Amino acid sequence: MFSPRWSPCLAPVLLLCACGEGEPVMLEAAAADCGSAEPLRLERLPVGSMVLNSYFLQEEAARDVRRGLHESPIVEEVLAKTAALGAVALRTNGHNEAPEKVGDSTIQVGPLQYDEVALRGLDRVLARARVHGVRLVLTLGNYWDAYGGTRQYVTWAGLPSPIQGDPRFFTDPVVVALYKEHIARMLERVNTEDGIRYGDHPAVLAWELLNEPRGRGLDAEGASMRAWVDEVAREVKSRAPGHQVGTGEEGFEPSSEGYDGAFWARAGTTMLRTPGSSFTRNTASPYIDFASVHFYPESWGLDDADMAEAGARWIREHADIARGLGKPLFVGELGLRNEGALDLSQRRALYRGWLECMRKSGVGAGALWMFANDARPDAWDEHTFYFRDGTRPEDPANRYADLVVEAAGAARP
Repeated sequence: MFSPRWSPCLAPVLLLCACGEGEPVMLEAAAADCGSAEPLRLERLPVGSMVLNSYFLQEEAARDVRRGLHESPIVEEVLAKTAALGAVALRTNGHNEAPEKVGDSTIQVGPLQYDEVALRGLDRVLARARVHGVRLVLTLGNYWDAYGGTRQYVTWAGLPSPIQGDPRFFTDPVVVALYKEHIARMLERVNTEDGIRYGDHPAVLAWELLNEPRGRGLDAEGASMRAWVDEVAREVKSRAPGHQVGTGEEGFEPSSEGYDGAFWARAGTTMLRTPGSSFTRNTASPYIDFASVHFYPESWGLDDADMAEAGARWIREHADIARGLGKPLFVGELGLRNEGALDLSQRRALYRGWLECMRKSGVGAGALWMFANDARPDAWDEHTFYFRDGTRPEDPANRYADLVVEAAGAARP
């Protein structure tokens, strides 16, 4: 159990503490303490729309295509349940460069060399999403090693000693040119299932340049990252002019300027003093349509007692900066660990409060991490939730499905 900085019995804003049955209610109130602000919409969606994260659809579909199956049961299940919960979109991988999955689901098996079967898996995800009435937010690559990541592109360029999150991905002209050409080929691809070019596909809500780009090893103020954002986003906009484009970033800054610096210093995280990339600078790019943030308080080392307020501030302060730039905010990932120190009632209270904060703050859309099909084990991701067959959304086995329904219903028209 967490130790509070002060007793919630003595303060109007209460945080994590052992206060019995009233604790979740008070946690929710603290997490929702955002005030109201002018809404900015992501495309034409209702303010505070719900999006789900299920990153694994392409690889599941690719395996089914390789088996000769004409349907992908996991893809069908996830898309149907996404629609049933009222979520408007699903965020999922539009990439796969994993060297260990070549011959299974890897799309790009070498530099600009493609496995057609794996690509047909992504074709199927796009085509079936359109049938189910679910839009897609597609990531074009990954900063981390999972599914190949930035390391794979640096390896392909023949540069020495590639590492996870290699900064040369963002600055080396050979690597940048390779990534841009890959993006061009993907967006010009014509879907084999419905004949629609990816850059025109109506199932796509948005493309993200990279999942969670970080500026480790780049200049402290983020000028190199911003130059990369401009160059790559310009390529995406030229190939997919009718689609939204976001960075896919987490919302970090090299300094706390523009934020409540005193609070963030007290909260125990350095995420607003992370050199190399600037949320404000990147969002200001003329080629970026919406701002992107993620929020993982446990992984980022936030003090337990400040967690509820920190989430509300992370959402509100980033939304205010994005609003000042004339752009909506997309909270692309929001995650609390299932096996962490928080129990289910506490996690639900925090999520419900933060989702309410999104609506109050005029956020375009938000997405909990991570929605799974029934057969996907909990152990594969420590933030998993479900909408299990034969249950109602509020069944405790689903964890948060009913919160998605509530938030989707409350989204501001």
